[in-house]
Amino acid sequence: MTRPSGLKGFATITMGQVASITGTAMTQFGLSYWVWQEFGRATPFSIMSILFFGAQVIFGLAAGSLVDRWPRKISLILPDIASGVLTLIALFLYTQNALTLSFLYTMSFVNGIFSALQWPAYSVTLASMLKPDQYTKANALFSITDFGPALVAPILAGGLLGTIGLEGIMVIDLATLTLAVLINLWVFIPDQRRKQSSGAMSSEEGTASFWQDILFGFKFISQRKPLFMLLTVFLATNFFSGFGNALFSPYVLARTNNNALALGTVETFFGVGGLIGTLLLSLWVLPGRKVKALLIGMIISDLGFMLLGYSRLISPMCIGAVLTSFGGVMANTHSQAIWQSIVPVPIQGRVFSARRFIAQALSGIPMFLSGPLVDNLLVPYFNQETMLSNLLGHGPAGAISFLMLLGAILSIAVSLLAFTNSSIMHVEDLAMVSSQADSAQETSSPLC
Repeated sequence: MTRPSGLKGFATITMGQVASITGTAMTQFGLSYWVWQEFGRATPFSIMSILFFGAQVIFGLAAGSLVDRWPRKISLILPDIASGVLTLIALFLYTQNALTLSFLYTMSFVNGIFSALQWPAYSVTLASMLKPDQYTKANALFSITDFGPALVAPILAGGLLGTIGLEGIMVIDLATLTLAVLINLWVFIPDQRRKQSSGAMSSEEGTASFWQDILFGFKFISQRKPLFMLLTVFLATNFFSGFGNALFSPYVLARTNNNALALGTVETFFGVGGLIGTLLLSLWVLPGRKVKALLIGMIISDLGFMLLGYSRLISPMCIGAVLTSFGGVMANTHSQAIWQSIVPVPIQGRVFSARRFIAQALSGIPMFLSGPLVDNLLVPYFNQETMLSNLLGHGPAGAISFLMLLGAILSIAVSLLAFTNSSIMHVEDLAMVSSQADSAQETSSPLC
């Protein structure tokens, strides 16, 4: 049988990741429900989020260099293998009634380390398998890995918890992870690794080269003001929205009296909106500059998050979830296409790792503060009869709602300001610069 390649091969990889991420999302759903049932506090969710995020950001600096050096398939399958090992350990501990928050914190941190490889690896794999005029559609297709699982995983997990239990869900996760690894091994992926200089390299030279690789991505971005300015938009919006994002699961559970099926339903509608966006952008490329579609997508997403954070009923929550994920696909798809058209493939791993670090540099702050802020400061306030508590709700639900609304409003303000910035609105002009010139600069100037 001929090994799939090109767009067909990338679509095959995407389907494998959909299966894998669906299983992982089901496990995360089940573990989140277990944590809320056992402890009933928002702080553990914040701690798990910050540990995962912190590991991802810190090790993400090295991930770009590794992705550019390693065969693509190693970078693609390592995160799935690591996730499978951790899930297997969690399954054993749960069946022995020995599962603890400490292990879940460790699990979050280790998953964050390996997931740092995943995003640059798939970004570079897409660019190495496809032609530039296929980037927007392919990125829209790959968005299904975010929202396809969100469509089915929560409702499946919410329904299956009462029948096969958390242990059964983790077994499904292990099976889907295995499938994804096998598919990645099967598909043909061109090897466009960075070529190393001939001859043995001393450990000192290797260490120096490694740090030069890390600095290279930052210098590439800093020398291109429009790219850096666009990243500041993501930096600010990620910061403001982070206060509410980390506490989404406890928010819905608090609104619905710990109803796991309700949480699964709302999360499923995130998948609906994402799938709509994926299908539309896979079939229809929006006319005009991509950066305009990117910013409009950000605003739509934040408006949906405002509706989600204000609502007390499931139906408007679901509408808000659809808008949030649809806008997210619209923004992220066009952002990826812009970057992939500007950055030459051989250096994308390093540049994209630096890009992600800058965009998320401050996001750990709201993740770290949101749980304690809700539990220790806002909940006592929202337990009282005040104008805000009467408007948004009492207790944890009202407190988290306040953070979600405030973050969304500030994020919309950032996106609107971006429309007035000339550098941001002309970022796509950088695609006219020859990619061969960038590659030559990288070869002749290793300190870049």
